[in-house]
Amino acid sequence: MNTASVAPCSPAPASGLVERTGELAVWERAVRRALNGAATTVVVRGRPGTGRSALLAAGAELARRAGLHVVTESARAPETGPWALFTDDVPTGPVAEAAGPVSDAAPRPGPVLRALTGGCDASLPLPPDAQRGRRYELSSRPLTDQAVGALLVRAYGREAADALLPAATAATGGNPAVLCPVLRRWPGTPPDPDAFAALADQVGRHHLRTVLAGSSPQASALVTASAVAAGHFSFRQVGELAGLTPPEGEQARTEPAVAGLLGSLVRPRVYDPLTAERLLALLDADRRRLLHERAVRLARREGFAPEVLGLLVSRISLDEPWVADALHAAGTAARRSGDDETAVVLLDRALDHATAARPPAKTLLELAKAQWARRPAAAERAFRRILLEAEVPDDSGAVLFAADMLTLCAGDDAAAALGAAAARAGTGVEGRTLRGLHALAVEASPTGSARVADLISPGAREAGDAPGFDAPRAAAGAWRHCLDGRRIGEARRLAGAVLIRAGRGGLLTPRLVASRVLAVTEDVAPARAESLRIAAEARRRGMPPVAGHALLDLAELALRTGEPERAGQWLAEATDEVPRRDWHPRTLARLTAVEVLVAVETGRTDLAESVLARPGRPPGRDEHGLGPAQLLFARGVLCLRTGRPSEARAYLRECGRMARALGCVNPAVLPWGSHLAVAEVACAAPDTAGRLVAESLAAARSWGAPGTVGAVHLWSGLALSGRAALVHIRTALRLLADMPPRRLYARAVAALASGPSDTGLPQQARRLLDEAVGRDRTFPLTAEVAARLTAPPDSNRSRLSPAQLRVALLAAKGWSNTAISRELSVGVRTVELHLTHTYRALGVNGRSDLPVALGHP
Repeated sequence: MNTASVAPCSPAPASGLVERTGELAVWERAVRRALNGAATTVVVRGRPGTGRSALLAAGAELARRAGLHVVTESARAPETGPWALFTDDVPTGPVAEAAGPVSDAAPRPGPVLRALTGGCDASLPLPPDAQRGRRYELSSRPLTDQAVGALLVRAYGREAADALLPAATAATGGNPAVLCPVLRRWPGTPPDPDAFAALADQVGRHHLRTVLAGSSPQASALVTASAVAAGHFSFRQVGELAGLTPPEGEQARTEPAVAGLLGSLVRPRVYDPLTAERLLALLDADRRRLLHERAVRLARREGFAPEVLGLLVSRISLDEPWVADALHAAGTAARRSGDDETAVVLLDRALDHATAARPPAKTLLELAKAQWARRPAAAERAFRRILLEAEVPDDSGAVLFAADMLTLCAGDDAAAALGAAAARAGTGVEGRTLRGLHALAVEASPTGSARVADLISPGAREAGDAPGFDAPRAAAGAWRHCLDGRRIGEARRLAGAVLIRAGRGGLLTPRLVASRVLAVTEDVAPARAESLRIAAEARRRGMPPVAGHALLDLAELALRTGEPERAGQWLAEATDEVPRRDWHPRTLARLTAVEVLVAVETGRTDLAESVLARPGRPPGRDEHGLGPAQLLFARGVLCLRTGRPSEARAYLRECGRMARALGCVNPAVLPWGSHLAVAEVACAAPDTAGRLVAESLAAARSWGAPGTVGAVHLWSGLALSGRAALVHIRTALRLLADMPPRRLYARAVAALASGPSDTGLPQQARRLLDEAVGRDRTFPLTAEVAARLTAPPDSNRSRLSPAQLRVALLAAKGWSNTAISRELSVGVRTVELHLTHTYRALGVNGRSDLPVALGHP
């Protein structure tokens, strides 16, 4: 018995044999069996280009090192001794290079090891001498992205590999027979992605020519026709498309190239679209066009479905009446399957082939839906075209759907299109709904303050309008009450009526607005429940932007109720539903504002700064709307929290100017005034701060929501000083005691604890803190308050804010500013500002005096 060891095979990096550890281990077992005299067969299956020949060559090298005679033709077998026969269906593969010279003497014994390649179809017969003994099946497969990256790193280094990886995987399909020659042909300096893709395409076509070179013309014709058929035709129909008789087709299907390049032979198709495109690119333009035209004629004769006809006809220019409907059907099917990019191409072609003077609404609607999730501005243009240009049948729902989504876009162009549609609408239900949506769009548009009063009156109807509840107009009226800061009861009633009577499966934008109104009126439970329902319904109906809006509303509501961590979770869901880059520009400002406020409220001011540092410019005086105003407010809050009052004042003043232009004076919607008062005091403008406090309190009381009034009292107390501040803080504590915004209550307790000891305020704060703990109303700020209350009454620590005290205690321990910044998740500049204010408050000269001043051991 031959017990020779088998040397491990270590193929060169350029062979592409990565991720092949298991296959090489099988080769070692097969060679070991052959050395012991047992008949063994190894069949390497896989698609052309996935490394079958490289795996076969690796096995041949392993057999040669073990002492077997390796040949590639049985006629060259040795007279004696164990030998291995390696055969490959590729005429010029690396296996021939592994074979050594062998005499042609006869008679010859049969091979101990028989190794050969084959296609993916395991039902194809093997040679008779491969039927005996133990058989191993190996399967070559395309490389994963990780393996492609590993080969790129070997060739060009990590940085260049990261830049090339997307282009390399797309242009090679992970096939080592394409990737490895490209790497060998372009050594040294890496190519740019376009050059890499062009070279890969050239190599891929050459490889296909090599695969087809040894095949019959019938096999080549069958494979090329299958590339056109794309799995839609039966084998008989593909044979007819290729111009083959049934016997010719049956003979061609057994050839290696056919078995390797095609998937199922029941409905033949080339195994991947990239290979199909390259096969068709081997034909001249006239031959390719004639083949596609023949496929379209055959499909029409055989009665194919319109969506299949649309896919086939999209490859050629054919001007016939049925083409537009076929392209529409194919685009609709592609959109419903989730392939929005293909859907956009097909539907654009359908619009080009439309014979009517006005574009069909059904095609525009499908196009808008396909563009909606990734190209919101383009989708908005398609929705506007439905209202302004399209030919709409009486029973179509396209107009109301487009109007609903345009209202969600909330732009001046959207409002104008809705106004035009409403002006020419009749007096039925559709006309009334369009007029209501127009009113809602005007109210939500950047220039909404230029509204017409009867447009937003929930009771107004055009003469002759059909009777019934007008949900859009009611939502518009409720939102106007919110912005005006008056009639909270009426706003609540109208919003509730919208949610009850608007119905499911109908208009979504009025329900979104009504849910947001309930959040402003502090009806938290119904607002949250409706936003959840809208998100679920939008997902079920395949409307990601609507789901994203509902989830953003939930994040904003969680901020109102003092749950910033939960708000962050809702934000993550919203950006999973619609990636940040795909939000409509008019909604992106609001999304960014909520992201900043969540980061600030969770103590991550550094994260807030990074959110604002993303590409894009901040809103300026030429930009309008509530979203940009919210973003300015978020910037102001961040600057206040990081000790930059002058910057905060600039942002908050501009926020106020923009809000007033929109007619928004309600601090429950945008509490810019009370925050600006804090900034004005820090900038030595107490008179201005006092005026802002008075205006904000008047607006909050006019609205009447207790949480809003309490919040304004709190910020007024933080802005003012002396007895006036004490009155505001105590009022805030009373109003916020049982309200959802728990963090505002904590901030009020902290403010009370900061008062001088001779007023008894710290003792009152301790009693309130004990009550909060006893009622299980603890939250992060209570720990800070408790730490300050445990200090002696005359301690220097009571002179510092909680944030200043945290920084000062770490500095007293000898921590550097950078280390403090990392520990507290704030910017280094914030640490420096806190220390500067601390030195001033404690009357010390610098860092070295902090341990004594703070009583630090």
